[in-house]
Amino acid sequence: MQLPSPTSLVDLSYRPDLHILVVRWLGITTDEETRRIYRHLEAADVNQCRFWLLDARRRPSSGPAITRWMFDEFAPLVSAHFGGLLYFSYLIAPAHLPAAEEFQRRVTAADAALPYRLHYASEESAATAWLLQAQQAESPASRPAGQP
Repeated sequence: MQLPSPTSLVDLSYRPDLHILVVRWLGITTDEETRRIYRHLEAADVNQCRFWLLDARRRPSSGPAITRWMFDEFAPLVSAHFGGLLYFSYLIAPAHLPAAEEFQRRVTAADAALPYRLHYASEESAATAWLLQAQQAESPASRPAGQP
């Protein structure tokens, strides 16, 4: 199901069959545009979907300021708003995978009680599979009514 987007730089859709929100970056965004896109996702509140596949293959890595905002400010607010952990599975170019996995290890080691979980993959099937496994690991009571 296609969703309205606040900019032509991102394609948004919701997969009701998988209960996954898909964000496909189509180009480079400024930090303010990136914040606007993420705030739009929170406001859209698509079935309180906490499982996000973020296809970032067409844009470079985010800078430190937007990364801090995303994980230190935005994710905790959305997690509280949606009532559970957020699951971010980033689809990235294979060349960026080692650095992303190192970032993930550092973040996870620093704070195991984070309101989100991170995953990085270079193939969409792996990114999707991780989100589906996360859904299965959660208790049925933590999912919105009628969701798999």
